[in-house]
Amino acid sequence: MRQRVRARAVRLLAWTTLLAALPVPVVVAAPAAAAPTTRCTTPSQKLLPEVPWTHERLKPQRVWPLTKGEGVLVAVIDTGVDAAVPQLAGKVRRGVDVVNRAGAADDDCYGHGTFVAGVIAARPASGTGMVGLAPGATIMPIRQANGPSDGTASTLARSIRAAVDAGASVINVSASTFFPSEELRLAVEYAAGRDVLLVAAASNEAQQGNPVAYPAAYPQVLAVGSVGPDGRRSEFSEVGSYLDLMAPGVDVVSLSRGGVGHLVDSGTSYATPFVAATAALVRSYHPKLTAVQVKRRLELTADHPGTTLPDQQMGWGVVNPYQAVTTILPEEHTRVPAVGPQPPLNPVAQSAAETSAREAAFEFSLTAVVLAGLIGLVGYLIPRGTRRGWRSIGELEEEPKPQSRRGRGRPSDRDRRGRFG
Repeated sequence: MRQRVRARAVRLLAWTTLLAALPVPVVVAAPAAAAPTTRCTTPSQKLLPEVPWTHERLKPQRVWPLTKGEGVLVAVIDTGVDAAVPQLAGKVRRGVDVVNRAGAADDDCYGHGTFVAGVIAARPASGTGMVGLAPGATIMPIRQANGPSDGTASTLARSIRAAVDAGASVINVSASTFFPSEELRLAVEYAAGRDVLLVAAASNEAQQGNPVAYPAAYPQVLAVGSVGPDGRRSEFSEVGSYLDLMAPGVDVVSLSRGGVGHLVDSGTSYATPFVAATAALVRSYHPKLTAVQVKRRLELTADHPGTTLPDQQMGWGVVNPYQAVTTILPEEHTRVPAVGPQPPLNPVAQSAAETSAREAAFEFSLTAVVLAGLIGLVGYLIPRGTRRGWRSIGELEEEPKPQSRRGRGRPSDRDRRGRFG
């Protein structure tokens, strides 16, 4: 009996070890119901002429006179980015291919990364109202997956480190894993320690158990959920205490891979780049702010819901690009001087200080005595002068003295009033 129990324990330990060694899957967070395929998607050639509702909601044109995100490098950790798309031409660097461990990432078979990059930095084009929220920013593509299901927590962690090492100041992660990973956690800390703001999707499984999504759930990360045109949380958008901000994630218009046209799709993957683009606008206009300060600024300037903040359904509210850039936050300009121990005085300096203190005390006392004397003298002279009518003693001696109380020499009450009036 004992031998059979021991044999089962050995087999269980072996299976546990094997499972622990398997890679943790990463799910591309959008589309909300992505097809499990890595085949290249069909390019779109159809331009959508109207201004998308997302831009009507966020009104980025209000902030563009101040900044369009110039000088900011935004890493898009995804399926690559098609640099040949006209609205991204010249704005995409070669990047790093982590999942295939070779080559660049400026092409995109699946199209997810190109869509995300378009939300961030697509330049304006004739015949369409679709444009990136930060069209002055530059994109650094980091390929961590070829499609919606072949990435792992390990490739995601290595992609974050690659983005930091490439010089990105904002990282967009429109993917998630539902298992905490030490390697991923350390990569997030690596980014935070180098003043890089990491923006990640909260994922789309709210109706499938609402599992905790990583890296969004790590405290250093800005976690983003989705709202629709009505301003309410999308049904698929996950909730939780780690949720920071919301952004449009329903019927989002962006770029297609391999063509000149546009696509429309939904998911927290496509809400996330609106927040990453807003962070790029802030980092461009306020270059001295730290990543922590940028994250806080985006939270404080959001369109807050009428609930206790942060709300588990809506976080701090819907991102507001104009307020994020233009609001003056006193906490960013208040600096408390450091108070350290004062250096000890040497005996000579201490003696001089004590002497100066005694001299100052003596001068103060002398001044007080003189002032008291002057005040007393003035108090003595004014009543006497008043009674004499401010005449000299000689004038008083020359004035005839009254013969009696009723004599003519006594001045009348009218004379007294006139003299003192």
